[in-house]
Amino acid sequence: MNSKLQNALIILGIVAIAGIGYYLYTQKSNVSLNNTLVNNQAAAETAEFLQRLNDLKVITLDGVIFTDERFMTLVDTSDIVIPVPVGRENPFATHN
Repeated sequence: MNSKLQNALIILGIVAIAGIGYYLYTQKSNVSLNNTLVNNQAAAETAEFLQRLNDLKVITLDGVIFTDERFMTLVDTSDIVIPVPVGRENPFATHN
């Protein structure tokens, strides 16, 4: 590669990097607007979460359901699960 072509490529690279830097610098104002929008959205979501939390705090539960006859006559039909080890001791052993 001759020196003129090499110099031209270097100058073109520097101009491209400068153009990208300028573009990113000018986008800085848009970033601050986006941050404001994100902060407003986060504040709205936080307010909604706190409202739901307050709604849940108002709920009172009593234990009357546990003394109801229908609850007392429930039958457990679940199966007992016996824990077993996962895999084989030697995964390369042949099956017998």
